[in-house]
Amino acid sequence: MARLTEYNFDLCIEICNEVANGENIKKVLQSKEIYPSFPTWCKWKRENEELLNLYVNSIQDKADSVDEKIDEIWEGCRKGQYDASTANVLIQTLKWKASKYYPKMFGDKQQIDHTSKGEKITSITREIVKPKNKDS
Repeated sequence: MARLTEYNFDLCIEICNEVANGENIKKVLQSKEIYPSFPTWCKWKRENEELLNLYVNSIQDKADSVDEKIDEIWEGCRKGQYDASTANVLIQTLKWKASKYYPKMFGDKQQIDHTSKGEKITSITREIVKPKNKDS
């Protein structure tokens, strides 16, 4: 049976719910014959803003699922189910993934705002200038 190619928003909601629960989009799409192929899914996202917004929100919800997994690993470490080094690797990996799924909430980026004379500076770039060689 061929994969679905006609856009179906109700099916997209079902797919995004699985993604929000922590599943990988490619695995979700392969899990049922009624789901579209990955290239079709990408095409739908490009052509339908409602789907794009739904998918972005599901990825952000996925970051919360990852946060919950971090708590489970930490609790497992406390109970002796994981040794500290294994737990650390798992937690650091999950933290990295969460920062990619929802950088605004889980990312490491820090922004310092400075206001001077009515102008707001949101980033400062420092250029390093190498001194000219005396021999040149």
